Amino acid sequence: MENKKSNLFKNTLVLVIITLVAVAALAVVNQITKGPIEQAEINQKAEAYKVVYADANEFGEIDGLDKMIKKSTKLFEDNGLSGCTVTEALAVKNSSGDTEGYIIASTSPNGYGGEIDVAIGIKDDKLTGFTVISNSETAGLGSKCAEPDFQNQFKDKAAEVLSYTKTGASSDTEIDAISGATITTNAVTEAVNAAIIFYQSNFGGGVQEMAKPDLTEFYQKAYPGATDFADVENADKLVADFTANLESKYGLANCTVEEVKAVNGGEGYVISTTAIGFAKTAPIQIAIGIKDDKLTGFAVVNQMETPGYGAACAEDEFTSQFAGKKVGVLTAKAGGTADDEIDAISGATFTTNGVTNAVNTAVLFYMDTFGDGAPEVSFESNSADATSGATVQAQ
Repeated sequence: MENKKSNLFKNTLVLVIITLVAVAALAVVNQITKGPIEQAEINQKAEAYKVVYADANEFGEIDGLDKMIKKSTKLFEDNGLSGCTVTEALAVKNSSGDTEGYIIASTSPNGYGGEIDVAIGIKDDKLTGFTVISNSETAGLGSKCAEPDFQNQFKDKAAEVLSYTKTGASSDTEIDAISGATITTNAVTEAVNAAIIFYQSNFGGGVQEMAKPDLTEFYQKAYPGATDFADVENADKLVADFTANLESKYGLANCTVEEVKAVNGGEGYVISTTAIGFAKTAPIQIAIGIKDDKLTGFAVVNQMETPGYGAACAEDEFTSQFAGKKVGVLTAKAGGTADDEIDAISGATFTTNGVTNAVNTAVLFYMDTFGDGAPEVSFESNSADATSGATVQAQ
């Protein structure tokens, strides 16, 4: 009996020793192979991105990347890129093992068909290349974002915030939009700008201040004959105070005042605002001019509405109806001709409502800030009969 116990103890001890030796051996092997395995994984990721950095030979992980990505959420919100994310970033090494550039992959959720994933390469503050990793855009339209003709225009541009144009890129910070696919172009530009700002914040010496676009051409359309557009004193505070109560006081959700300028030494004003139309992720931006309590004109600064339908909001037949109307809350109505009505765009209820809300935001801001005070109103919309209006309450 004692011999059996002794043999059992010896066998158990042998198994424990063998296990410990095996574990130790595996730990040593793992330590030896850990570096090469990690590098192989990095290289495998980088191979997919090499199209954006053709000269890259060696890649490395970036210390603290997860923390950088986490912090970038607020960074993007502060720069008008809410919803965009950086999904990957790799360091590109030179022959001495020093970092010479970066590959950054990012995503915008605002494509016509959903998320658009892109990647850019950056070296010496210039883009080495760009590619669309994945997209679900419309074939023959938005899907052109993945074609060389569109992608090649990013190479060698400065690593600065980019914008797109429909009239032909004329500066190093512009790209040509895809014809008939503005929503796709906007989403791609957002994703690229998210990657650029991420680079600037973490590797490029700080995020550049995003300058407001020059809206002079639109202001001149909204206020014909204007020769001077000047800043309004305390404009930022005036806008912030008004916007803070816009929804609670007037019922106007998702509307903003973007900019206000005094015209010709203060004889009038131009006001730019935004509101949501049919393209939920791309607000309609407009500008109106006001002089002597009348609208001098109206211009669409930016819109991504459906061609042939909502896009008609930027056409003269629609925009010309605003000039001469008295300052006051407007209602959109099919065939509307009264002074407090605008003629709705046929088949484009959401766009019409969005434009009307944007105009009313500007009008209320003017009345509240420079006029005799805005009326108490409750905005309502009805998508069934293409109307958008406000009920004026007794004061």
